[in-house]
Amino acid sequence: MTKKSILTPKTYNYEWKTADEIIANMNTTVKFPTFGIGSVAEKTGVTNPETYRKAHALWLKLKDAFNAEAKTYNPEAYDSKLGSVGKVERREVLRTRWWDELSEYDEDEYYSITSIIEVLHDHEKLETGRILFGS
Repeated sequence: MTKKSILTPKTYNYEWKTADEIIANMNTTVKFPTFGIGSVAEKTGVTNPETYRKAHALWLKLKDAFNAEAKTYNPEAYDSKLGSVGKVERREVLRTRWWDELSEYDEDEYYSITSIIEVLHDHEKLETGRILFGS
């Protein structure tokens, strides 16, 4: 049995479910499933709590839309409003498409908000499948 180093950060398992939890942990060093070791603030360069609140609100809309889309999603049709590609149970969504479909925020917030969402939720298993982010 190998001894785990106390310096190895905890693996992030999509457990921050509210904006307040995300904000409280924005500087917590964790191992993200697809973004490696660091904090979400380090990975995105974003430290403004209001931007995290906006990102979380948009994430909830994206999650609902992703799950709703699964009912009629046809990977051969290439007509997803979220820009989904791939099998229904493992879809990559195109950032520009889901942003245009769901966001009410200013374009100058695009990079900050989408970066937060992608770091916190890339490869997360949702109700209808795993969500992956494409550019």
